[in-house]
Amino acid sequence: MFCFYRVVVGGNNTTKNPPGNGQPTDININFKLFPDDYFTGYDVYAALVGSNNKGQSYTGSITEKTLAVTTFLGESAIPVESKTEFTITNGGFGSATLKNYYSVNADDRRFLGVGGNIVTVSATTTPIPETARIGDSGMIGTYIDNANFETTLSWRLEDGFNGNAKLVLLNVTDKPSGDLDNRFTTTYLIQPDGSRLSVKLVTYNDNVNIEVTLEGDY
Repeated sequence: MFCFYRVVVGGNNTTKNPPGNGQPTDININFKLFPDDYFTGYDVYAALVGSNNKGQSYTGSITEKTLAVTTFLGESAIPVESKTEFTITNGGFGSATLKNYYSVNADDRRFLGVGGNIVTVSATTTPIPETARIGDSGMIGTYIDNANFETTLSWRLEDGFNGNAKLVLLNVTDKPSGDLDNRFTTTYLIQPDGSRLSVKLVTYNDNVNIEVTLEGDY
């Protein structure tokens, strides 16, 4: 999931392996970066809980589902629809639905961009490896959207302990002026076969100085 969200509504967490807990994972294990069915029939849901840096509590959910092959930016693409919703203790509510588009070539898998609340109009992309080891990292691409905001995406694999790894996806979006607009980090706790056990979302919106953290298990 790559989130190009620019809306954070201001106004416990759960994780299977908190950082630093358990037996370190063997760094020689090759981890798949995507579940086996991610590009064919992925369909998952997770309930989320969390809070922001103002002390407000959140509840919500995230769903991800693979859709039929289509065309995006002039080429065949596989869309994975991501929908995130949350409510805040003060009654606030937020939601975002995006379609994340990937190239169809499994030997040259690239993230092409997004459609929905925000639309990618141009992109410079880098192939995403099928597997990686703890300590590996790389660029995913740079994307310009329909409001001329620029987003840079990257990934890294960290120790998830007890035989697992953490796939961390970092999304940094700048305004047309070059100033930071928002930063979004998605962390999946994964098994060697790419299965995702949990998700943690951390988003910081510089315009309102709010950071929200949401976590949940699949």
